[in-house]
Amino acid sequence: MYAFTDDESRTIVPEVNYEFSGGAGHYNYAPSVIQDQYGIRYAFVCQNLEPFKIVDYIYLYKGIPTKDGYKWQPGTRLVEPSDIGWDINHICDPDVRAFKTTYQGETYDYIMTYLGTDQWDNKHNQIGLAISKNIEGPYIKFDKNPIVPSDDRTKWGVGQSTSIVLNDSTIRLFYSNSDGGFTYRDVILNDLNHIRLGEEKRIAGMGSNNYPAFSEKNCYMVSERRVNMDTQIPTWVGNVAELTYIPLDQDLTKSGDKWIKIGAVTPNESGFPRNHN
Repeated sequence: MYAFTDDESRTIVPEVNYEFSGGAGHYNYAPSVIQDQYGIRYAFVCQNLEPFKIVDYIYLYKGIPTKDGYKWQPGTRLVEPSDIGWDINHICDPDVRAFKTTYQGETYDYIMTYLGTDQWDNKHNQIGLAISKNIEGPYIKFDKNPIVPSDDRTKWGVGQSTSIVLNDSTIRLFYSNSDGGFTYRDVILNDLNHIRLGEEKRIAGMGSNNYPAFSEKNCYMVSERRVNMDTQIPTWVGNVAELTYIPLDQDLTKSGDKWIKIGAVTPNESGFPRNHN
């Protein structure tokens, strides 16, 4: 539980709701959720296909609003590891945005960035792109993936991406980076025949695993933290998911000490020893 910095008498206690599950032996994580004008929620997540087997696929869960809350339809598999190539082992961490782009004479209305890897040691992660004409798919993998490569097979690489649509030609792509913590770059993506990657910049004061969102005034960040954590496996996953914000007029690359805590999900709120993604 954390207090607002400008009013320590106020605290935020997050409400934790468990919305859907793939069933026994299945996991869901790294959600990217879009809500349309009718209140329908589209949750893109990582999930395993075979029970108790850890191989990531990308699934969609569709939530319909009712008077008793959201009713979630069974998950549908959208994207899977390739038979050959850079994403042959796992694909995960989907991020979907409404964004119009063209490729080979066709127009697509949705983009998905995702993490792929061709190694079982969780290294050599890279960021790929899939496109669709409908939010529910089908999603077609871009045939010139990865769009953000990582050449060093001995490092974790790049991944866990999320994006903000800046205008009708450009997204701001945020991602974890073993060479620079949490980074971002602007990507001109409206014509996939001419993708242009901007300069990569590091966000000060952030670890590697974060999820940004924006309002008209602030940048918000959900971050994985380790706070008085025990030594039980898995030690590579944090125990606290923390929410902070910073005014938009601050330079993200220089304002590492100016993030303001809003609250956090800890083991006390979730009932679980690890909380991330």
